[in-house]
Amino acid sequence: MNKLAVALMFVFVANNSFAQYSKETSTNESVFTKKQKLDAEGVELYATNYDLKATKKIGMGLTLGGATGLLALNGEVMLDPAESLFINLGAGPSYGTFGLGWKHSFEGTYISLNKKVGISKCFSSSNGSGSAADSDVLKRVFSDDELRANHFDADFILGGTGIEYNQLEGDLAGVNFFGEVVLMAEMKKFTFIPTGSVGLTYYY
Repeated sequence: MNKLAVALMFVFVANNSFAQYSKETSTNESVFTKKQKLDAEGVELYATNYDLKATKKIGMGLTLGGATGLLALNGEVMLDPAESLFINLGAGPSYGTFGLGWKHSFEGTYISLNKKVGISKCFSSSNGSGSAADSDVLKRVFSDDELRANHFDADFILGGTGIEYNQLEGDLAGVNFFGEVVLMAEMKKFTFIPTGSVGLTYYY
């Protein structure tokens, strides 16, 4: 019930953010319309990552490893240039993941830092014997027998910090590469697991 309440709160805040964002756009623009800030020569150009995120308030991308599993789709909604909400849906061999949380970005130019907190859920995704035992994270929480039986469910609180490369000019403005280190705390077994991930986000 608590997890459902957190998820509903996330959806409510994200919906309000989208509504506010829609008010700032013209009536003939979609929320998925690419936003640009051009210089006098018509080149897309931003002074800092805050400048970029004040214009491009939605991000979509991919994450590899860490709390999201082997591979995940990630989405981000900017509340302001520094604060955002994120959500990810991931998968690995015989398991799936779901996560959401809050991210704070520090101001920078091409290189910037961030920190984040959130929750993540990892669950078995098939009934037969699978290969979830290949997951370094899951092996720290469950026994080999539990993983081979492919019947498990884990809930994590996570906190992390990361570094980002921000493309601030040209046709690829909005492309963001990141790497992060994350500490995961499993809420049922009180197990702490350090991990990390890399990924790509495109802000538009």
